[in-house]
Amino acid sequence: MHMSKWNIASFSKEVQDKVAVDKVAAAVAWQERMNKPVVPELVEREQPEHLREYFHERLRVHRLNSQQLPRANAPEYNKPGDDQQN
Repeated sequence: MHMSKWNIASFSKEVQDKVAVDKVAAAVAWQERMNKPVVPELVEREQPEHLREYFHERLRVHRLNSQQLPRANAPEYNKPGDDQQN
C-alpha cells in the first residue's frame, strides 16, 4: 500500500506528537481571535512536558498570523439575516 508523503500516520511518533501540539496551538490562537474562552497556560500544561516550549513557539507564530485574519466581529463571519435584528 502506497502512503503519501503527507500522510501523518507515516511520520515518526515524534513528528506526529509535534503536529498534534501545533494543532492545539493553532486552536488556541483561533479561540483568542474569535473571542472564545481559552486559558493558554492551562492548555500548555496539558501538552507533553518535552514539547511545551515547542507549543509556546507555535502559539507565537499562530498569534502573529492571526493578526492578518478577520476578528470575530468581522462581516465575513456574519450569517445571512444577522443584520436584521428587531
